[in-house]
Amino acid sequence: MKTVRFQQKRFLTIAVVLIVFIIMYVLWNSNQEETNCSMSKEALKKVENLLEIIQKPLQDLKLTYFLCYNSLWGALKVKGPLPWQNSVELCVLNKEIAAIDEGFLIRTFKRHDLNIVYNSAGGYYRITKFDELFPSATLTVFEEDSITNQMRRVGFIHRMLPPNACEELNCFPPELIASPIPLTAFGDVFVPAPRDGIEMQKYLFPYTWWKEVTPVNCRI
Repeated sequence: MKTVRFQQKRFLTIAVVLIVFIIMYVLWNSNQEETNCSMSKEALKKVENLLEIIQKPLQDLKLTYFLCYNSLWGALKVKGPLPWQNSVELCVLNKEIAAIDEGFLIRTFKRHDLNIVYNSAGGYYRITKFDELFPSATLTVFEEDSITNQMRRVGFIHRMLPPNACEELNCFPPELIASPIPLTAFGDVFVPAPRDGIEMQKYLFPYTWWKEVTPVNCRI
């Protein structure tokens, strides 16, 4: 009888996780514009400008931050945003940002005409200017796991996974962001980026880092 109950609870847990992932996917895509495969120079420049502005409150708050995900690909491949990228992707550390009062955090970004909202399920912040939805920025939050000693994503969806589920948690060794984090060019802006070039992408994109990946509607 106990075995049956355990299996039922396990099935329910898996079902809940799947439902939450589906809801997040739908909500995320409802906030996205259709991918423009070749954005104008003016549009790409706005992405650079947003990055430059966002660095100011991050520096005011003395937060560790660095390029990650597709923005890191952009810096590695074209030294700027990818041709279809209408957003900026940065990563921050949970131990630092969690120590800041939420109201103070919001006010600090507001002083730079930026709106910041936290997604507790996915463990990331979304940042936009008050007068426009795009371009936008994402601050993905990572913390060091006490069991694996690897950096891993936060958010209640990720906390439901075991520490060794590194493909889903995007685990990476802390040494890649050892201080001082080196700077790299992103258009005309310089921004901290992980050490060892492409090495970080092997952890953030475990299934595709060696491939040339483009949005579906941009493939010939």
